[in-house]
Amino acid sequence: MALNTSNDFLLSVLEGLVDGILLVSPNGELMFANSAATQLCQKLNPKEHYPIEVWRSCEALIESREWYGDRPLVIESELQIEDHQTYRIRVQWLQLDEPCLLVRLEDQQRSLQSLAVTEAKKFGLTPREAEVWFLKRCNLSRKEIAARLFITIDTVKKHLGNIQSKRQAHQESWC
Repeated sequence: MALNTSNDFLLSVLEGLVDGILLVSPNGELMFANSAATQLCQKLNPKEHYPIEVWRSCEALIESREWYGDRPLVIESELQIEDHQTYRIRVQWLQLDEPCLLVRLEDQQRSLQSLAVTEAKKFGLTPREAEVWFLKRCNLSRKEIAARLFITIDTVKKHLGNIQSKRQAHQESWC
C-alpha cells in the first residue's frame, strides 16, 4: 500500500515533527518514515525498517479491534536501549485512503531536555541551574548530578533549593 500524492500536505507536516513518525500498513509494510524516525530506527535496528518492538505494539493495536471495535485507542510501550536511553512508542489508527497505523517514536531524553529548557526560561533559571534541573528531570540522584557536572553534592543541593524557590515564586505570581 503506497501513499498517494493527495497526502503531500500531511507528509510534509509529519516530516517537520521532532518525534519519529512511521506509517505502517496493517500487514507490517512500512509506508512512510520521517527523517527523525529513519535515524532512530537505523540506530535501534539497522537491519530492519523498524525495531520488532514497534511491530509488537502495532500487533497489539490490531488485535484490540476485536475487543474495542473502531473506538479510538492508543497503545503505548517503552523501549530502553543499552545506553539507558528510553524511547516511548505510541501506536494508533489513522484513516487515510485506507486504514494504517500511525507510530510515534519519542526520545524521552530529548523531550525532557525540551521541557527543562522551557521550564528554565519560565522560572528564570541560570544556565547552571538549568543543567541541574535537566539532570534532575532525568531522575538522576544528587550524587549522580554532582558527578556529571563535577560539582559537590552541597552545590547541587544549593542549586535545587534555588530552583525550588524560583518555581514557588512563579506559581505564587500566577495565583
